[in-house]
Amino acid sequence: MPRKSSFFKKSVFGTGILILISLLLVSGCCKQEPKGEPGPLKRIGLMITPRGLNDRGFNDYAYDGLKQAEKNLNIEGIVIEPSNMKDHEASLRFFAGQKFDAIIVVGVGFNDAIRKVSAEHPHLLFYVIDSDIDEGNIRGVSFREDEGAYLCGYLAARMSKTGKIGFIGGVKIPVIERFATGYRNGAMSAASSTEIIEQYVAEDFSGFNNPEHASDMALDMYRTGCDVIFPAAGASGLGVISAAVKSRSHVIGVDMNQDSLAPGLVLTSMLKRVDLVVESICKSICEDKAPESIKRSFGLADGVIGLTDFQLSFKVVGEEIISELNSVRKAIIDGTVKTGAAGR
Repeated sequence: MPRKSSFFKKSVFGTGILILISLLLVSGCCKQEPKGEPGPLKRIGLMITPRGLNDRGFNDYAYDGLKQAEKNLNIEGIVIEPSNMKDHEASLRFFAGQKFDAIIVVGVGFNDAIRKVSAEHPHLLFYVIDSDIDEGNIRGVSFREDEGAYLCGYLAARMSKTGKIGFIGGVKIPVIERFATGYRNGAMSAASSTEIIEQYVAEDFSGFNNPEHASDMALDMYRTGCDVIFPAAGASGLGVISAAVKSRSHVIGVDMNQDSLAPGLVLTSMLKRVDLVVESICKSICEDKAPESIKRSFGLADGVIGLTDFQLSFKVVGEEIISELNSVRKAIIDGTVKTGAAGR
């Protein structure tokens, strides 16, 4: 799991808001500049979601990407973690007040705060992971989650014995709806009679940090006949995996490789390689490339979205279904299969 090299708490503007800052000191030069002197040191901030580290998913991947960039590039990375979503504007304002070349923010939940704070710092670049925002000094980077989720839905429907599968989202926002749509479309393509139960942990962003409630939801789904569940709910997804273990039912992991959390019960994990995207953004910043040069959307063809290798579930899933999934993957990449809403 990620570990901060040094750690302290700071109160912002006397409000008692706790902000966790990790100073990650690095040395060396940009590997992309093997000849001559390295460029100037770049200071890059990474703002993750509250209680984000150790989520075994989205935030951990973002942190890993920054750590990898530190090894390969001439940057100093600083991580900030608000104590809760009510703190995020003050946290971001404090963060932006420091001397940074750019700030990378993880999650669409920060969009409103970024719009306000970015206007106060017009010369500071903000990159938002999981967002399509593109205005002023803000650049969003999004993913085609529906492509990977389609494969998950196909797998779930092919593995289901009851013809009933589940989806648990953190909160109903566009990025999570892309997961749900792809999952639904994939399941229906594998077995059109499949019943898909779709539920959400919360009506706000707390839905990404409530594994206990997600576990209860999953147990109810399993009890009512769902035999495969796919969560797209951040750290709440760990509760779904816990429920799968309790009920000895199947689940699909998300974001990072979660197969080892319940070998054989986790059929596969839909990878969303935020680490590669964060490292790519850092590389562009280090090379002083224009913000417009950064790729804005990533999917299966980019190697950023995909499934794990079934190493721990091969005997459960079987060669036939894995072969089918490989064929579907190729069809998605070449455009034969449309995975998202409105035939996207």
